[in-house]
Amino acid sequence: MFVNGIVVQSYVDNAYRGIDGSGFGDNSAHNWFLNYDERVSEYFEPYYDENIDKIYWNSDDTTWIAACNEMNYIYNYVKEAEKRNIKYRLLLCETDVPYPRFDCPEFKKTFLGYDYAYPSGDNYSAVYNEIPYVFHQFQLNQYGLFQTREEIEKYIAERERFKLTQPPLTLEVGEFVIFKLHEIFLR
Repeated sequence: MFVNGIVVQSYVDNAYRGIDGSGFGDNSAHNWFLNYDERVSEYFEPYYDENIDKIYWNSDDTTWIAACNEMNYIYNYVKEAEKRNIKYRLLLCETDVPYPRFDCPEFKKTFLGYDYAYPSGDNYSAVYNEIPYVFHQFQLNQYGLFQTREEIEKYIAERERFKLTQPPLTLEVGEFVIFKLHEIFLR
């Protein structure tokens, strides 16, 4: 797997600690939350659009994970969040997608598990949105994620079988990617 970079996510106190940052529903996190704050978005959003969420701006159709590989941007994002008393989490993302690449410094980190989500900015997660409602047979770890790559691959195989026997659009469709996630701590 390639180390792609860091996703800054608002902190919410729930059992799921994965990449889904769409902010839909009660107690859901937002990825890159300062981009929506009019007081600072003019600073954070242009860099995000040009360098992080490249999936929408890529002319060669290359898949790109919406993670940041520039530590100065991360430090500035964190500094602004702390100034505004916004609780946040930093997720280190590894995927099979080679872009972006992150020369990861040594961080204190906690392994969270494996997620299956969109590579773009809100990272809609099939694990978060389907396991509780459709695939009850799968056990998730204490962070609401799969503990091993083998377990998530079994889920993906079952998801593909399910799609063949159910009406179209029963499950979310799109380009999903396996994420190996760690929560990192800068201090």
